[in-house]
Amino acid sequence: MASEKQRETRRAEPLETFEVVFPQDLNPMHTMFGGAVVALMDKAAGIVVSRWARRPAVTASIDAIQFLTPLRQGQMVQISAHVVYVGKSSCMARVQVWGNDISSGDRHFCCEGYFTMVTMDANFRPVGLPLIPVESDEEKTQWEYARQIKQAMLERRDRARRMEEE
Repeated sequence: MASEKQRETRRAEPLETFEVVFPQDLNPMHTMFGGAVVALMDKAAGIVVSRWARRPAVTASIDAIQFLTPLRQGQMVQISAHVVYVGKSSCMARVQVWGNDISSGDRHFCCEGYFTMVTMDANFRPVGLPLIPVESDEEKTQWEYARQIKQAMLERRDRARRMEEE
């Protein structure tokens, strides 16, 4: 793999996508199933990373998602995804979700999560990634936050592996 200085730097364009909450998306409380929201988030993370990396991406881990407000039938769901951190063969996408009331125009924040994605070659092996430019204060803050999430995820993975060996 190329050294950090030889790696290409490529700007990752953010992804904005929309869905509508239909009756089949609802749980018994008449709000959107949490798993359905996570699936939309996971799909957005995969798309934003694949488009940037120019390779298929798969999910390696998902950081804790806190559902702050529910999504209700008929609302438009707005999903925003950005690549915020890059390692050697994995990267992290920050995915945010809002609910939009179509009739009133009111918008509320639902949740966010950080998705660690790995790009794969044709033989399902991880491949190296380009870097992203980290220039603004917000980009630096997100990079550092994502780096801390990755470190905590690696520590949890190591603990789980040790437990498996016992």
